[in-house]
Amino acid sequence: MEQREVVQALGRIGAARRGQISEQWFERNGRDGKVRRIGPYYVWQRFLDGQKVSVRIPREEAPRALEELQRGKEATALIGQFWQNAEAATAAVKKTAGKKPRRMSARNSGKPQL
Repeated sequence: MEQREVVQALGRIGAARRGQISEQWFERNGRDGKVRRIGPYYVWQRFLDGQKVSVRIPREEAPRALEELQRGKEATALIGQFWQNAEAATAAVKKTAGKKPRRMSARNSGKPQL
């Protein structure tokens, strides 16, 4: 994928999230003594400035948040592709940079020798 295509694809991503979303269930003893499962609760976890941050997500927002998380993974892959393209372009420039044009000696210039 060319660099221009990568940038265009990144522009189409829209809202995205990094990290992961966990589903949590809690168990409680009911008044009748039976154990009951409560949940699910959704927790979005990510790292910000080296610190793990956890935020609860309402159940109604979980499907949208999961879609945004998927778009975040797509964005990460595209950013990786962007870097591969940029580094390949740098390597190509580096190969041609600094090379001096070869001058032909008088002996090899095609002029008749005396």
